[in-house]
Amino acid sequence: MRMGAQPPKPTTARVPRVNRRWLAADELIDEITRAAERIAGASTWGGEPVFRTTGAWRVLTTVAHSQYCLSISDLARALGVRKQTAHALAHEAERVEYIELVPNHQDRRILQALVTPRGRAELAAQRSAERGWLIGLLDGLGDREMAIVIHVLRVIRQRLERDARERERRERQQSRPRPWPPGLDFR
Repeated sequence: MRMGAQPPKPTTARVPRVNRRWLAADELIDEITRAAERIAGASTWGGEPVFRTTGAWRVLTTVAHSQYCLSISDLARALGVRKQTAHALAHEAERVEYIELVPNHQDRRILQALVTPRGRAELAAQRSAERGWLIGLLDGLGDREMAIVIHVLRVIRQRLERDARERERRERQQSRPRPWPPGLDFR
């Protein structure tokens, strides 16, 4: 650059204000998506995944966070899978000793899932690894910055949930049979 020459202005200064907003919105969603992918694939310094996603792990966390004993049918509903899939996942979790399947004392045909001591130890170790990873990840972000990010993400999530509820409501209304208009009689 020559002496005394002005540096070029950023390209966003030439973009109309409305277009800058759309560019910022696209960039925000792109960053959220990329961050979510990185978070899902994150690993500790030891190479272990920070967030486990195996079927047995999903069963363990679901059973551990439930307020009551879960049967296989309850587990299927909680996981959002078919009963046969829940049955296979529960037996996989039992094989790795995360849970124990025991007969219900009132109806011995029903198996209930209970967290084993090994399952509790795995959950505690995982929580510790997640905390350490999270502390390192968020180091340097102030309380105000965190509050702003949380607010923005919460608003986006709530709007997406509202849109999903509205879409489901419209689909239910469209799937209902419509009565004949008043005054029409085809007898």
